[in-house]
Amino acid sequence: MQANLTRSLAHRLATFLLVAIPFGSLSFVAFAQQTTTTTTNPQGIQKSVRVESAEVVYVTGDTVILRNADGGLQLLTLADGATVSVDGQPVAAKDLKPGTTISHVTVKSVQQSTVTNVTQIDGTVVRFLMPNSVILRLGDGTVNRYTIPPHATIQVDGRDVRPSDLRRGMRVSATVVQTSGLDTHTQHTNTVGTIATPAQSGALLIFGGPAKE
Repeated sequence: MQANLTRSLAHRLATFLLVAIPFGSLSFVAFAQQTTTTTTNPQGIQKSVRVESAEVVYVTGDTVILRNADGGLQLLTLADGATVSVDGQPVAAKDLKPGTTISHVTVKSVQQSTVTNVTQIDGTVVRFLMPNSVILRLGDGTVNRYTIPPHATIQVDGRDVRPSDLRRGMRVSATVVQTSGLDTHTQHTNTVGTIATPAQSGALLIFGGPAKE
């Protein structure tokens, strides 16, 4: 009998406490039991790349294509503010010139890829894609997407324009490189044969794959 009375009192007390807690407070209790995390957009990961000896082949904005001593082509997108030492003087990527030789330097890069092909194109702008891509229609009707290097300008009808100023119908001349991948710090791959490197014509673009108009 005593046990039944005790259970009855306990039940009434629990009911009273539950009713006494306001709905908002109950919500707060449930919320307090949850954990929240704050995420931020990933930033470009810098990597120190050692260059023993290489020749600048192409350059646009912060991206430079180097020909290494073994003949392979390497794409480096330098970190903001990073410089390359040329004849003992710091030089920004945008100020490098094709034909310049750099040696025994370490550069901070946010992207490193092996170039597998180089072509030159004339295309018509279909649309610009934020933040740094453009879709072009080539003369044979092919439609492709291309990545524009950071801080690059695009040559349109003999004048340089900012990528964000590209408009449908504009004619673009460019030197296009295809890489083994666009991921940050792509592993090097061995390329069979020698890649033709015609003189740079227009801006440097990175092939991103087929696209739709």
